[in-house]
Amino acid sequence: MKRDNTKPDVRLKEFWRDNDRFADLFNAVLFEGQEVLKPDALEEADTDMSGVIQLKQYEESLVRARDVVKKTAYGADFVIWGIENQQRIHYAFPLRTLLYDGMGYLKEYNEITRHRKEDSEPKTKDEFLS
Repeated sequence: MKRDNTKPDVRLKEFWRDNDRFADLFNAVLFEGQEVLKPDALEEADTDMSGVIQLKQYEESLVRARDVVKKTAYGADFVIWGIENQQRIHYAFPLRTLLYDGMGYLKEYNEITRHRKEDSEPKTKDEFLS
């Protein structure tokens, strides 16, 4: 008898990491079955949204990770595609998704400010984060 000691969430992540399945889902749901999203154009993206929230004298680490994230480029534009697996209805899920998005923007903000501080060319306040 074969023992199955796997978690459903991990199985679903593995299933959706396949570019063909991933593209089929988005093409069926978002593009009415038309093959707009091409499997060979998809690349794995970082699922880690963790970061440190800093408010004056207070700091806290938030550890968050999305289930499956892919990215694709259309010329100079990038699109980030994500799947979150749920076994039951989760009414606070939009809030969780907003937190993931916010953490992603925080990560981007921290990276931009780090690069701007290393840049030898002085920037105005308006140019600093642009």
